Amino acid sequence: MPNQFSQLLCMDTIRNANNHLEPGQRAMLACENKLPKSTVKAALTILKDHDYALWIELHEHNLAEKIIGIYSDPVKRHILLLIDSPISKDEMLNQCGASQSSAYRKFNELLQDGFILPVGYTKSTKRVRLYDKIISKAEFSVSTKISQIRLQVNLSRLPKLPIGEPIYP
Repeated sequence: MPNQFSQLLCMDTIRNANNHLEPGQRAMLACENKLPKSTVKAALTILKDHDYALWIELHEHNLAEKIIGIYSDPVKRHILLLIDSPISKDEMLNQCGASQSSAYRKFNELLQDGFILPVGYTKSTKRVRLYDKIISKAEFSVSTKISQIRLQVNLSRLPKLPIGEPIYP
């Protein structure tokens, strides 16, 4: 089941922001949290800076904590650092250095959370799924009451599917 982050950061949202925002502009998004006993609005801002880089700023504490947890996990962080270009799951897990079961579990969590995306297949005779990440940089500012996170989207790594088409076959 996808978490809040992957629901908020669907590819359509990122593509639309990239296509419609001018450098220096930002768009604020909010969605209602459907969890029981919660009226929290998950809010984020998508900003295109003057270098045409797309940044996502998160303003919701629980979501910020989740993302900080992902980057604080040494295995998940190592998996994300291994991805410089599309890579197969087996190649990634072999280079990870953690036990196979732990690396596999952490990889699946990153995939479910939307930090790793399937982007295609190898061009060899053996068809192997390739994965990539869309976040190229993460900046954290944490205090006792506020957590602010800025994530830079690597636009060259966004899947090239038209808006509305599913990423998963």
